[in-house]
Amino acid sequence: MNTKLFFKIAWLLVVSLLFYIIFVIFFLSPKINDYLSNIELEISKVQFEKIAQAINIESKKYEDENQLIEQVKLIVSSLTLGKAGYIFIFDANGKVIFDPSGEFASKSLEDVIIPGVGKKYLYEEMKAHALAKEALEYEWNRIYDPYNYTYKKISWIVHNDKFNWYIASNVYKENFHNFTEGVNSLILNISILLFMVLTLIGIFITVKIVSPINKMLMEVNKINVVSNLDKTDKTTKSKDEIVYLSKQFNTLVDEVETNRKNIEIQERVFKDRLYIDSLTGIKNRVALEDDIKECEFVSIVLIDIDSFADINELYGFKVGDLVLIETAKILNNFSEKFGVTAYRLYGNVFALVNTTMMNFSKYDEFINESLKVFKENALFIEEENLELYINVTLGISIAQEEPIKTATIALNRAKKSSKRFFVYNTEIDTKESIKNSIHWREKIKEAINNDCVVPFFQPIYNTENQIIKYEALMRIKDFDIHGKEIYHLPYLFLDTAFKTKQYISLANQMLGKIIDLLPTTQKYISFNISFEDIMNNDFIDMLDKYIDKLDIENKAKLVFEILESNSIGEYQILDDFVSKYRKQGIKIAIDDFGTGYSNFAHILKIRPDFIKIDGSLIKNITTDKNSSEMVKSIIDFSKALNIKITAEFVHNAEVYKRLLDLKVDEFQGFYLGRPEATIE
Repeated sequence: MNTKLFFKIAWLLVVSLLFYIIFVIFFLSPKINDYLSNIELEISKVQFEKIAQAINIESKKYEDENQLIEQVKLIVSSLTLGKAGYIFIFDANGKVIFDPSGEFASKSLEDVIIPGVGKKYLYEEMKAHALAKEALEYEWNRIYDPYNYTYKKISWIVHNDKFNWYIASNVYKENFHNFTEGVNSLILNISILLFMVLTLIGIFITVKIVSPINKMLMEVNKINVVSNLDKTDKTTKSKDEIVYLSKQFNTLVDEVETNRKNIEIQERVFKDRLYIDSLTGIKNRVALEDDIKECEFVSIVLIDIDSFADINELYGFKVGDLVLIETAKILNNFSEKFGVTAYRLYGNVFALVNTTMMNFSKYDEFINESLKVFKENALFIEEENLELYINVTLGISIAQEEPIKTATIALNRAKKSSKRFFVYNTEIDTKESIKNSIHWREKIKEAINNDCVVPFFQPIYNTENQIIKYEALMRIKDFDIHGKEIYHLPYLFLDTAFKTKQYISLANQMLGKIIDLLPTTQKYISFNISFEDIMNNDFIDMLDKYIDKLDIENKAKLVFEILESNSIGEYQILDDFVSKYRKQGIKIAIDDFGTGYSNFAHILKIRPDFIKIDGSLIKNITTDKNSSEMVKSIIDFSKALNIKITAEFVHNAEVYKRLLDLKVDEFQGFYLGRPEATIE
């Protein structure tokens, strides 16, 4: 074997990498640059065409040009094409209608000549290209370089037939090339990094492999040199070289074996941390979920230590931890008897798990022994010289599809009914559901008959900490066993109301009381309307009956909060609903915005007066970066469209201050005010 071969390979590698870098810099990078620039340019073109189409559609609704201009300003002012492009509008005579940049705002386009191409007027060229439906490319100056007319520009132009306007883009091509410079830099950096990594690998190979081989070859060459010595010496030296090579090989094998053992130890440590409960030393919930995911048959007994909170309170958390450790020891010993595995799921809840089918007599014995083991065995806490007897409650799931979930249901049922154990069966959920539906059906019926459906009102504040609005929330008035007045929240009864066709009657009483209250306050009152309500003809008929009672002044104080969700399917129906009531002066809000579907494009179309950001985003705004970024995006989007932002679920001072810093317009939440039966 000749070491020159290694050097040849190394040189070949270096030359190949140099050729690759040259290829990247002078061929691949420019091609990618052009390709990405063209894609960005095409995206901007599509964006422009959509905006122009929206303006043309909007223009059909207006007879007054000035009213349309105001709407166009709202749509176009905050929009950019690519990095810094924008849209401007001029009429057939070259008069500038709208120019967000201000470049042409103070002059007429009929005086503007394209430099370097003869006496060609910019607006005439744009009109001609609009007629031909072609892009206009020309050279122009930049604000920071006013005397240099060499910057390439592209304009797409669309004609508005109604007002004889021309809607045009103003985009510099170099902005798209700048956009892709980062990509080129990334490719080059990766290439250089690859070169450096492969160079280091080459050095490593040379040091760790080539050098030892060279040493061995040198020794072999020495053996060849002594060919004129006697055969005995040759044999001795050859044996020495073989011994040397053998030692080198054995050392290499030992290193490989040592590394393998170290990896195995690290894997065991990692698995222990992942699957073993750090306090008790037995398997945890993660291990349980992993152990049973491939099993066809699983039985679980959940074991809950009764009154464990009292132990912590009476003896302290240190003793509580020691009780958990001793419990784990008892369960470990017990599990060996029945061939099951013990786990600690959380807190004071343990599990015994069997993945092989037992006969039912064995299960009966297993359950009884599980209860007895703690009655008959005191927990001795040596550090405190304390002896404790504990009781446990069992929740049992045998061969169910979701064993942990069903065992938990059984455990809760056992605790609720004060039984020592409960075995899950599929009838539990069905019976509970039927029982719950019957209970609330009667409660709803009673509330309707006794006029006990009442609105509660939660205040909404502006940035000056003044109440400007109330949200009406449905409640059912009831009485507890002591005759004290209580109010049930909607999550308890609304599902049943829909199933039992009682919802319209509930909504009828709710709306009637809101409408009666409107003339008595100067504040806005809002209430929720779902897309299912909008689709329900009975609901709309009832709504119209109440709205018709109001004069213009009181209609203007009403806000419909449309619940933003995936259930919105027919947007034309939603558009018609919004248009119908907006014409009567009623305000429109989109509720729970920011989760679910969040159709930003459709918001542009219906243009609500308010957007209420979903509470799940608000409550995490100070702790979750994604929530914070999402809220900022919604605020920026809404501000650009002149839509007011309401933040719900403002539950503490830190969240409130953060929202103030983000320029939110309105605030709602328990930190500021809870729902009450009366308003100012």
